[in-house]
Amino acid sequence: MPLTRPSECLAGDDALARGAWSEAREAFEEALGLREFPEALEGLGHAAWWLDLAEIVFNSREHAYRLYLNRGDRTDAARVAVWLAWDYWAFRGESAVANGWLQRARRLLDGQPPCPERAWMEVREGSLCLLEEGDPVRALALAKEGIRIAQEVGNIHLEMLGRAVQGLALVASGAVSAGIRNLDEVNTAVIAGELTDRVTIGLCGCYLIAACERVRDYDRAAQWCGRLKEFCARFGLRPLFAVCRTQYASICLWRGTWLEAEQELCAARTELAASRPAMTGDVLVRLAELRRRQGRFD
Repeated sequence: MPLTRPSECLAGDDALARGAWSEAREAFEEALGLREFPEALEGLGHAAWWLDLAEIVFNSREHAYRLYLNRGDRTDAARVAVWLAWDYWAFRGESAVANGWLQRARRLLDGQPPCPERAWMEVREGSLCLLEEGDPVRALALAKEGIRIAQEVGNIHLEMLGRAVQGLALVASGAVSAGIRNLDEVNTAVIAGELTDRVTIGLCGCYLIAACERVRDYDRAAQWCGRLKEFCARFGLRPLFAVCRTQYASICLWRGTWLEAEQELCAARTELAASRPAMTGDVLVRLAELRRRQGRFD
């Protein structure tokens, strides 16, 4: 979010900071009833993202993007474009469209001084490059650049998110020990209270668990997964909670607690199918593996 906010956004911003997503939605909708401006649309999109209201997310953010551009705010427009890239990938599974939004953000930030939006773009492109394209070398380069810019502008959240992406990319490239050290450090910063941004906190935990699962380090994953689930449940972080449940099910499979694994996978499938159908494939593959182990071959 930009540093300078219109006074009409204060109530919505306060609700977002408290994790009161429905209250934030109402506050931003009330502000938009007075006048249409991009900051309120962006805030509404953020509240709707946590509520898994995909249609509102896309409508609000795309409208905010256009209004920012119309008034010449290229940096603000680029920030929203990066969010939209993530939305198109997570909600709809449209990786080509996601890439288009990322490249549009990059073009808008060309020639701009170092800023959080540039770090946000580099880190998010790095993560999508790794998760969608399976290219850890390019992901490492993007994460490194994001970390550099985040340090230059003094943004601890984007620096830690960059280090989490860097850690997962290192693990994917075969540098397991170095990658896990990165991820352990980042998530220790979370537990220590150094980070307050809920998106950053959730993603850092997810990347750590994904790295542990990749190398079958289930002991480490079990230690961290419980903390992430507790955090998501406490603040009502439904999107991150569904993904976490999917990963946690693998730990249950490893432990042999198949009933718990089935409960987690079925719940995650229901949650994701309702709002993020593009992300249900991973759940179904894990559920199929559980069925295979149960001998339920059909």
